[in-house]
Amino acid sequence: MNKVIPQDIQSRYSHNIDPRLLDKINKSKLLYEVLDSDELHSYIVNYINILSSDFIRAGEGRISHWEAGWKEKLEEYKKTLNPSSLIPKYHKKNNIARLNKQIIKTHSKDFDYHLHSFFVDALLLEHIPNYNKVFELGCGTGYHLFRLNEYCPDRMYYGGDWSVSSQNNIEKCVEVLKTNNIKGFNFNYFDPDYSIDVKDSLVYTVASLEQIGDKHNKVLEFLVNKKPGLCIHFEPIHEVLEEENLLDYLTIKYFDKRNYLKNYLTALKALEAEDKIRILDVRRLYYGSKFIEGHTVIIWKPV
Repeated sequence: MNKVIPQDIQSRYSHNIDPRLLDKINKSKLLYEVLDSDELHSYIVNYINILSSDFIRAGEGRISHWEAGWKEKLEEYKKTLNPSSLIPKYHKKNNIARLNKQIIKTHSKDFDYHLHSFFVDALLLEHIPNYNKVFELGCGTGYHLFRLNEYCPDRMYYGGDWSVSSQNNIEKCVEVLKTNNIKGFNFNYFDPDYSIDVKDSLVYTVASLEQIGDKHNKVLEFLVNKKPGLCIHFEPIHEVLEEENLLDYLTIKYFDKRNYLKNYLTALKALEAEDKIRILDVRRLYYGSKFIEGHTVIIWKPV
């Protein structure tokens, strides 16, 4: 049996991880085992069969789905007042995940969520101290914002989402926690609200741009024009995957079937060629969920 250790996260980054996060990782006891050859074979056969089935595709027509999902999480939180109620269900669906280029079987509660939060926090905690305002676009229940606020409560946090239930969720959590530095606002990737002022702020996304397919021109135009200090994305980026690698190839096919984020890095590189932005980092983290490596990091800023 293997255990997630700080080096699993630290090895993916070039900076030192916050000591408080290192302590949390050490105490987490996230246990897993790597699939043996027979299990991996079965996993791949199942994956190929899944790819031949019909998929629900991401896009503009899915807003009612997300509205209902975040409303359900809000009702759950009202009953429990437990922050874990904010964790989306998709973090709890499978006991198969990815880590260090391997397919693994997990043996700890909420393994996917905790590993995911370690990678997200390890990078964001490096940058949050440099900005007075922090914006998460596509924030869902706001669970990243509330977790980050525990580390850096002296910053203002803003969570934008196209679902009204998201803003209701944040409002209720703020009321329970008795804090006034986390606020929700309505934000639609397909029709950005230019009254939202992100100038000189830190803007980040976590697996939310994935839902817009190749319809990213409007949000990119918004970010370039509004000039945040820094943009950080944890998103599925097919351009960094290697088609000659079987698991990468299957992941790319899965992205296509689900209509996940497409050609976003290509669009950023085109903007860089026009001297409109600077790409500071593109980094594979080599972890993910059952079917995809969904969280490549891109860091960039407007010129």
